[in-house]
Parts: sequence; C-alpha cells; structure tokens
Amino acid sequence: MKNLKLIGSKIIKIEAGRNTEFNGELNIKTNVKINSFEKIKDMKDSLKILYEFEVNYGELGEIKIKGYLFLSGEQKTIKELLKIQKNKEYNSQEYITITNLIIQKASIKAFELEEELNLPIHIKLPTISVKK
Repeated sequence: MKNLKLIGSKIIKIEAGRNTEFNGELNIKTNVKINSFEKIKDMKDSLKILYEFEVNYGELGEIKIKGYLFLSGEQKTIKELLKIQKNKEYNSQEYITITNLIIQKASIKAFELEEELNLPIHIKLPTISVKK
C-alpha cells in the first residue's frame, strides 16, 4: 500500500451533541465504518471511499462524522482494494491502512467538536514527563 496516496477528503455530514444534565459514569466508544469503495470515473486509478466515524459517550453525548476519502494509486492496487471490499476482507493490511487514514482525518474534526462541546477527548494524546 506504499504506492497508495491520499489525494483529498471531504466531510459531508456532522452530528454532535452533549447532554448537559449528564451525571453518570463515562464510557467512550469509537467506531469506524467503511460504507463503499468506488472508482472515480474522471480520474485514472483513483477511489472514492465513503465512511462513517462515530464517538459515542453513552448518555453524555456523541459525535458522528460522515465523509469521503479520495485515494490514488497504481491500477493493480486499486483493483485489489475493490476486490477486498467486494469480498469483505476486513482484516487485510490495505483495509486496515485505509481505516487508519479515516481515523486520522476524522479525529481532527472530532477534536474540534469535543473542544466546542466540552466533551472529553476520545483518544489518549501523547504526554511528556521529566526523566528521572
């Protein structure tokens, strides 16, 4: 997958909310769903991938992001990705690489929404400490 290149992304839907009355135990769950892979007709050897990214805070609230990733690569790689999607081979290296790209792209927008809604950050950020 080293010859696969991210050429763009587009968010098409955002839903986010917070329950201001929440007073319970917090449980954060993140989910990524790839809905479809589709060849882009006007661009040679490229794909449009429709995805959904969700951060569920239980009764506290949720963030849902739906969007597209646009990828280009060698014709062989694009054919392989279409085959992987068709056969639902979700444990392949290619599928995992694309899922990680989605997490990276969607998490940036989720961080902004978490800040605006005063929700906890959905992943642990790196920290530094004094070396002893």
